[in-house]
Amino acid sequence: MAVRIDIDALRDAAGADVCAAADELTVAGQPAEIDPVGGGVTGVIHEAGQPPCEVWVGVTADGFTAECDCAADTDLCAHAVALTAAALADGFAWSSTATPRSDTAVDPRVAELTVLARALPARRLAALVAEWAATDPGWESALRAQAGHSASRATADHDGS
Repeated sequence: MAVRIDIDALRDAAGADVCAAADELTVAGQPAEIDPVGGGVTGVIHEAGQPPCEVWVGVTADGFTAECDCAADTDLCAHAVALTAAALADGFAWSSTATPRSDTAVDPRVAELTVLARALPARRLAALVAEWAATDPGWESALRAQAGHSASRATADHDGS
């Protein structure tokens, strides 16, 4: 069976309420950018008063497939719909062999530590990461890169910026 990949198929799959929430995100300029990953697209959605959500969307034989950091109990949350709509608007070339990030091979130790990190409250996890970044320039650089900030504070202080 062929899978239809267009805005109407997306809206049919997600439903009116989810699409309305996704439209609000789009009006707010979210996602700011999309990146191709694993035959699909990924992006970070920023909502006022909420932690950022990283989301991945691809197309498989079953239709749209999504993974999102949010707590929504639907297959296609508003974040995934906003990301997919942005990719469709950009003319993204979807792969029929999309691979969700959760299906990629992960070092068992990294997987174990990821489970532990997910068990921490978000504020505690953020504080732990900040503590490590404050004492290790490599961690600081990685944190700043993931957050979209380029220069470290130490570099800025040294440069007089």
